[in-house]
Amino acid sequence: MSKPYYVTLTGGKNNAGDFLIKYRAFNLFKSLRPDRNIIDYNEWESIDNERLAIINQSVALILLGGPGLVYPMYPKIYPLRTDLDDIKVPIIIMGIGWKDAQGDWKDSYTYKLSAQSLNLLDRIEKSGYNSSVRDYHTLNVLQMHGYKNFIMTGCPAYYDKDYINKELKINSSKKVAFSLGVSFTNNTQMKEQMKEVILRLREQYNSLEVVFHHSLDEKVTEQVYGKKDREHYSKHKVFSLWLKNHNIPYIDISGSAENLISYYSKVDLHIGYRVHAHIFMNSISRYSILLNEDGRGKGVERVLGGTTINAYSKYKKDFFSKIFSRIFKNYNRMKPNKYVLNELCNLLDYESKREKQSIKRVRGLIDNNFETMKQFIQQLP
Repeated sequence: MSKPYYVTLTGGKNNAGDFLIKYRAFNLFKSLRPDRNIIDYNEWESIDNERLAIINQSVALILLGGPGLVYPMYPKIYPLRTDLDDIKVPIIIMGIGWKDAQGDWKDSYTYKLSAQSLNLLDRIEKSGYNSSVRDYHTLNVLQMHGYKNFIMTGCPAYYDKDYINKELKINSSKKVAFSLGVSFTNNTQMKEQMKEVILRLREQYNSLEVVFHHSLDEKVTEQVYGKKDREHYSKHKVFSLWLKNHNIPYIDISGSAENLISYYSKVDLHIGYRVHAHIFMNSISRYSILLNEDGRGKGVERVLGGTTINAYSKYKKDFFSKIFSRIFKNYNRMKPNKYVLNELCNLLDYESKREKQSIKRVRGLIDNNFETMKQFIQQLP
């Protein structure tokens, strides 16, 4: 290649949010590191000898975005090589996060990582460069394990140069979008919660449209995830039929960042469960309320200080709950927050009377965090 290059490992099979991370990150590189090219590979694919040679001729290998900090981080999320010493260039993390079902701050104290994952993190720590994470919960997990060369930059998806440090313009709520979560696929109580919220919002907003971030096309789903994910697809399809029966419009935006950007750029108000719908709306200074269905949303709240509501009150992590969930198909480990609808309606009313002060607060935090992201990218080799 004409310029030195990074090799990035990214997610993005079908979920629109995963594509947004990649899209925004590559734009950041283009703007802040025009001296580097990018070669991108799928993170779930193993590194054969041909790819290894390309990586070892690069400036750095960057593990980019998504909930990659999990117990089997290496080799399940990042297969890499059996011997990490085969990779001769620095390995650096950019904007990844933890994944915890309960997701409270106290859970970051005792978050477990496998011995192999710790070996990978040791290698990253010794790279000579800072790595970045997307929220403070993830940062605390790493610090509790003794790692010091990590900084909180936020997710790359937060940053659009057309909005950073620009004058804020508040739009009135005309087009309203509701993003559907995923917890309904294995929790009947969360499914009923989502239906209840949708029906209530439809009474208030005639323009309400429900948004699927995962595909409603069976062939696409099977092509991307294999036959094992057919049940996941079928439950999304059944939900879409429920919407149709209630004359509630819906749209499938899966498959690309462009689909997400094109759709939400025309939305004035977002309410729902999808973290990257919330992140995108905040990134373009539009109002959004995130309904948390796992620890990712709680992490976003601490980073942005925006408007989020915990859609669940508890996730059962004890031994017997794990066993029961495997034996009994309809066993619900997640306990919904029974006050979520009241809280949501109160919040919408409160914000409507104050010209959406939270947007101004969030805009300032994104702009400040961008300075840290910029420093991180500029210190890369």
